Amino acid sequence: MPTNKKIIVRILALLVAMLSFDFAVRAETQSLETLLAYLKSPNPGTRRDAAHKLGERRVRNQLAVEALAVAARKDEDREVRAEALQSLGMIKDFSALPEMLDALKDQHSDVRRVAIRALVALYTEHDIDFITNRRAGWNLFNPFLDTNDHEIVEPYVTVETLIVTSIGESARGDRERDVRISAIRALGVLRGTAAIPQLADALSADQDLRIEVLRAFIKIGNQSAGPYLIPFFRDSDHKVRTQAMVAAGMLKYKPAVEPLLSVYGLGPERKGTIIKVGERVKGGLAYLPPRDEAALWALSLIGDERSEQTFVENMTDKDADRRQYSIEGLARIADPRYQDQISRLVLTEKNNDVKLAEYWALYKMGSTTNIQFIVRKLETDQEGQARAYLMESNSPADLFPYIRSSSKEVRQKVIEILGRIGDQETIRELEPIVRTSSAS
Repeated sequence: MPTNKKIIVRILALLVAMLSFDFAVRAETQSLETLLAYLKSPNPGTRRDAAHKLGERRVRNQLAVEALAVAARKDEDREVRAEALQSLGMIKDFSALPEMLDALKDQHSDVRRVAIRALVALYTEHDIDFITNRRAGWNLFNPFLDTNDHEIVEPYVTVETLIVTSIGESARGDRERDVRISAIRALGVLRGTAAIPQLADALSADQDLRIEVLRAFIKIGNQSAGPYLIPFFRDSDHKVRTQAMVAAGMLKYKPAVEPLLSVYGLGPERKGTIIKVGERVKGGLAYLPPRDEAALWALSLIGDERSEQTFVENMTDKDADRRQYSIEGLARIADPRYQDQISRLVLTEKNNDVKLAEYWALYKMGSTTNIQFIVRKLETDQEGQARAYLMESNSPADLFPYIRSSSKEVRQKVIEILGRIGDQETIRELEPIVRTSSAS
């Protein structure tokens, strides 16, 4: 991911120009003055409705913001306070931030949860309902989740540290478990690096909370969370240790390599390794991987030379997932001396996911032409796997030929990927296309 925020902003601006949408404006049926008057009604239902409609207007009117801030802090009806907070998040006026932060300590847990969601809404409203929803059960971790998942603010967005640490206090110490979970999820969406120590404290809570924290660490994407993961590699709970190991892999936390190799050396658990948890992302039977396979998965995500022999040992394993992880690990090491061996394997491999990993490995090891086999998969059911591989392209320039693909779907997805990994050369490459699109 480029560290130069200006480059990312400019590329994404180009994407907006190329892939723009028209938004309908909600018709206003009541005047601002009427809604402000209703916000002072003796009837709680009238006040709630007024607070809601003020948010729907999404207009940064100082009178409206001040009135909602007063309602959020002082209204005797908790539903009015919650509605006012939600509207403040939709209006996105930071002058009401003190009232929104104070609401994190409201006496009612429902108001505190809405306050957390409203603080996130200051930065993004895209698919954030999950923050305050109660999630049933445990979903298998998505191996193709990257740090540009739609439930995360863009990397160029700077979130105020006070917001992050205040939500972090809720994650660590709120008396209600549902509020703590909402806070943990919010910190993931906001990439709340400053709250990593507070999240680490929350790891001492119950199992479901640990899973939430580990997912948040992945979304935050900062390696400073790494030291807090290692103690959970041997956790007695299968789900927790799997999530912890894969989190270390996704953070590419190299100090985890030796502990992961030690776990791999323990082999699979003696019993109960297969647990149905719902449809697997890659298809087929959904399960939690055995202990050593989870460690192999994590090691493959890091791609460190210390794991090389472990990857080689699994290249021809009878289990397709182990073959795929080993190939992906070697791809990230990118030693070209494995090119010939993988070139032979790709000719006989029957599993499509493994075959795609082999093409990616050949590309990563220097055979640039093999990127074509990955790009083609962007319009198939292997799109997630292909996209994850292309996010690790050796150079953005390798994708330039495909922004003129005959397939609209391929063009769009390649451009989106370039918006994440691009550089100044990418901007120069995209600008003529923007001009052509604008003229047509």
